[in-house]
Amino acid sequence: MLHVLLYGNLPIRLYEGLLACIEQVDRESAKRLATTAGAMLTTIKGTGITLAAGVSSEIGPVEAQPSLRRLTSYAGIVPRVKQSGGPESEAKHGTVGRQCNRILKNYVVQCGTHLGQHGPDDLREDHQRRTANGQHADFGLARRYLRIGMRLMRDNQAYLPEELRTHADREELARYYLKIWPDLRKKWQRAGALREAFAPENPLGIWRLTIQEIYGISLPL
Repeated sequence: MLHVLLYGNLPIRLYEGLLACIEQVDRESAKRLATTAGAMLTTIKGTGITLAAGVSSEIGPVEAQPSLRRLTSYAGIVPRVKQSGGPESEAKHGTVGRQCNRILKNYVVQCGTHLGQHGPDDLREDHQRRTANGQHADFGLARRYLRIGMRLMRDNQAYLPEELRTHADREELARYYLKIWPDLRKKWQRAGALREAFAPENPLGIWRLTIQEIYGISLPL
């Protein structure tokens, strides 16, 4: 009984200590992400800071990536294609190669799953369509995620739904940015890195100031 009285709360204290350590690591990770182009990945609905940090850290500097095809192969999300019997025969899609960055693969496939469940309407519909056609929807969305993400990081732009990329006027774009702002701000606030994320010298901070100036809107911190 004395042993229970002395040490009965020890598991609770250990659990609380582990939670505190995890929260500290998450805050530091968010603050580091805020200084990189990977912060732009958080503008995609369904992509949180943890996944964005994991993906961008495994990709490394975007300017060092030679091509999207090589990156998707490196991530292990491109199925091998075999064709025999001449050019008229149908190509057969096999499994993905084993030689890949498994950490990056895990992150981007998780992103594909999240986009199918919580992402923008156009990406969720794409996931549903792939599933209905018997395709591996998570892998398909993972490839699309990498393509979108590389563009956002290289151009320092926020994600735009497909219908707004080509046929949107100034007012429509302004409404969209005002709509996504509260959720984007909340992501970084919860991570304890709001100030760092939107500092004027960091990618999201530069984006925010630019959007406010171009569209004459306020994105308050």
